[in-house]
Amino acid sequence: MLKAESIGTKELVFQALGQITPITILGGLILGAAGFALGSTPLAFLIGMGAVLLAANTVYQFSRIVSHAGGYYAYVAKGMGRSAGIFTGFQYVLYQVANLGLEFLIVIWGFSKGLNYALGTNLPVWSGIIYMGAMTVLSFYFMSRGIKPSLRLVMFIGLIQLAAILIISLAVIGRAPDNTFTAFTPQYALGGWHGVFLGFIVGSYLSFAGYGSVVPMGEEARAPSRTIGRAVLYVVLLAGLVFVLGSYAMTVGYGISNMTGFVNAVIPGLQVTREYLGVVGIYLYLLAVTFISTYGTVVGMGTPLTRVTFALARDGALPAFLAKTDASGTPYNAVRFTFAVSVAIAALTGGLFWYFYGFYTGLYFAWAIFATIATLGTLLIHILSNTSLSLLSIASKKWALWLLVPTATSAIMLVAIYYSLLGITMPFLVAPIVVLAWVFFSIAYVYARRTAIGSSVSGELIQTATE
Repeated sequence: MLKAESIGTKELVFQALGQITPITILGGLILGAAGFALGSTPLAFLIGMGAVLLAANTVYQFSRIVSHAGGYYAYVAKGMGRSAGIFTGFQYVLYQVANLGLEFLIVIWGFSKGLNYALGTNLPVWSGIIYMGAMTVLSFYFMSRGIKPSLRLVMFIGLIQLAAILIISLAVIGRAPDNTFTAFTPQYALGGWHGVFLGFIVGSYLSFAGYGSVVPMGEEARAPSRTIGRAVLYVVLLAGLVFVLGSYAMTVGYGISNMTGFVNAVIPGLQVTREYLGVVGIYLYLLAVTFISTYGTVVGMGTPLTRVTFALARDGALPAFLAKTDASGTPYNAVRFTFAVSVAIAALTGGLFWYFYGFYTGLYFAWAIFATIATLGTLLIHILSNTSLSLLSIASKKWALWLLVPTATSAIMLVAIYYSLLGITMPFLVAPIVVLAWVFFSIAYVYARRTAIGSSVSGELIQTATE
């Protein structure tokens, strides 16, 4: 079994921040919102933080009554039944495997490109494979040793990331000629408020994806009925403040009226950092963005995936060997299995697209497809969790926080799904096809295994918090 009371609030906070990877606001996360919000991008991120705080309500409410390694699938099972819960668990597996595939490929895609641009080197495009391979082995090693040592390193890396964002952002803001609070108005967005909300839907709102990755750590957290909810709240607030600060720095640093060229620039965050901080900024950016963040991200995604895999096996939905743990409480077979599957899928997908479209275009297509799968997956999981809480509100009569807020959040998520799919073409159309196919497969699988999982996700396995 998993080792109870292994981690506290601070470890949970940095684990979730590892998946969110806030440092990429300086060059990656900002791009989705900036394409529509332009010079009003900081406003889109401010609105995003408010909306995600509403979405986090579901996790906060459930964390007070449910503590389970299955995470969201235990939440859904609590209100919608065991089959719906196991179905949700399978969607979570797809979501995190896609996240890991995205991380592997985007690092490989940008590694030599970033170093060659910043340092004038001439590294071959495939050099990123060596680096990503080394970081994957490092992540696997620490995760195999147990949750506590792996998250200690994530905390250290997270603190460096936050310091880098603070230093770079304040340095840029302090010297940028465009400093103005009009960046927090719709004045510069494409079509005014329309552009702001498009930037919010397709960029800033989805940038917070991963704040709920602490949920599957419920059985290993100290006083989970308190720490899980607090960790989610702290993560959203901390990430939101970092996103607003970082997006404002990049916007005023690049030029609030010039943001139409930001999305198509070559590593725009690095350009801005180099312009305002020089050589020191280049090395700080490369250290925080290119090097150390990779470990934190892989562990931030991989840890909850291994716990959900473990829980699915323990509950009879996957082979029992995946539920075995060692003396430290580490589900070692689940760790090995999830790493092997994630690496294999990323390598196969990346290799095929590289072969047909070339390195940069092919890997871009591949990681964009993984990103879309992850986006659709997380929205579906949260909608199911919101629905589960809403159904429980009928018996509890907690109408505001258990019915109205989750319902409003689901409405926002449905809009996000609509805009995520609007005008999508091949090869990106592969993403919703994969999600739809996985949904049908999951339904068929759960139905076929209904006898084995009939009473698995119930009673003592969905642990009502008593702390």
